[in-house]
Amino acid sequence: MSGPLKKYRYVSPGGSESVLKLSREDAEKHGLSDEDLVESGSGSKATAPIPNKARTESANKGRTPRGKGGAGGGD
Repeated sequence: MSGPLKKYRYVSPGGSESVLKLSREDAEKHGLSDEDLVESGSGSKATAPIPNKARTESANKGRTPRGKGGAGGGD
């Protein structure tokens, strides 16, 4: 790649839309022009990340389970 990279809005043949960072030469290979440029100061901000809904770690996960060994007597 040569030259600075710019962000171009690209629609795949299947219809999904994405943003690609391309040089001017690569953009022309994909059939993109200055009309497809994504404006950096467009006012649209990135959305906040979706919080992870996975279960958090258990509070007693680090403790040794009762009756299963450990430092103590017993069989």
